[in-house]
Amino acid sequence: MHRGDVFRMRHSFVLSSLVCLLIIILLIQAACCKESDDDDDDEATFKDFNLNVGDRIDLGDYQMELIEIQSVRDGLVVMRISKVGGSLDEQRALLLDSANNFDGGAEKKGVTITVADIFDEQSAKVRVEYLPGIGTARKRTSARPAAVPDKPELSVQKIFDKSQMNVGDEAKVTIIVKNTGTGQAQSINAQDIPPLPEFTYLVGYPPKIKETLDPGESDSAAYIVNAVKEGSIQVPSIVVTYTDGKKNSKSNSSEPFNVIIGPKSRADLVISVADTSPIALDEEGLLNISIFNQGTASATRIEVTGEVSPPDGLRATDLDKSFFEILPGDGANYSAKLSGQKAGGYTIHLKASYDGGDGYVIREGTAQVAVLEREYKYQYLLLIIPVAIIVGWIYRRYREYKY
Repeated sequence: MHRGDVFRMRHSFVLSSLVCLLIIILLIQAACCKESDDDDDDEATFKDFNLNVGDRIDLGDYQMELIEIQSVRDGLVVMRISKVGGSLDEQRALLLDSANNFDGGAEKKGVTITVADIFDEQSAKVRVEYLPGIGTARKRTSARPAAVPDKPELSVQKIFDKSQMNVGDEAKVTIIVKNTGTGQAQSINAQDIPPLPEFTYLVGYPPKIKETLDPGESDSAAYIVNAVKEGSIQVPSIVVTYTDGKKNSKSNSSEPFNVIIGPKSRADLVISVADTSPIALDEEGLLNISIFNQGTASATRIEVTGEVSPPDGLRATDLDKSFFEILPGDGANYSAKLSGQKAGGYTIHLKASYDGGDGYVIREGTAQVAVLEREYKYQYLLLIIPVAIIVGWIYRRYREYKY
């Protein structure tokens, strides 16, 4: 064989070998890429969605709808998972932070659903795990009108009928609870604190509120306290606990406020006697007496007695008097009759005993009365005689000098 032919055959063989090697390399790379793509398709991914009741997640043939928040307290959410065609249609209660597999879960080309958070009675965060080959998860907002949520809300008020009082005063405490929400409040319990040491609790304590209140409905309770210790105190809140229709626990409380308790109120009576003109012997006069309450409490069961000193020579009637009550800032007036029987000066002693709010009290007052001797008219005539004599003598002397 010719030497040139051999060289060409060798060259052709080497070139063919190189082409085959290149094809083999390309086939190996393609196989590696396909295997890599298959590995990627086998790795699960996830996506979080904030859903309101009625919203759903669409993923390939899967539809995952949020039906309701069954219990915020227990962390239960109800979802419906279905597939187009009807091969899957299940409604299940999902527990917070607990993974739920459907069609074997994300690792077996199904889906895994986890409730990541519950915001309120109408919304939650839901995580969906799946293989990318299934498709892309998308949120679908519900086209249905939003249902009125079963969400009770209680407003609580605690009211004293007076913010300033005195030791011994009574106050009325009123508890008012109203459901301002959109659902029925159940198992209502008003938890007023243990009795405050500044008060004694008379009637109506502890307050009782209806156990169930519909939306817009209210109820109230009242009790009576008596102040026993002075000072400025803060009346703390009253806490009201309740549940909604799904037995979720809730609570609301009133606002604290201050009450000032002053010293015990007392009555303070003052006896006043008007100035009395002197009275003549065997004549009559009046003694005007007034009693005024300048204290801060009512004086009750008032008994006024009087006596004359010296006891002979001045007769006084109607000095004694009784009054059932004299209010603070109020007074009472009456008059006693006086009759002079012996000339001289006399003192009338008045004594008032009464209940001033913390026991009986005695107040006293005095009045001075003068009785004059009787005056006769002829005594004035005796004075005229010497005056007439003097006038006559002067007139006589005047006549004598004139002539």
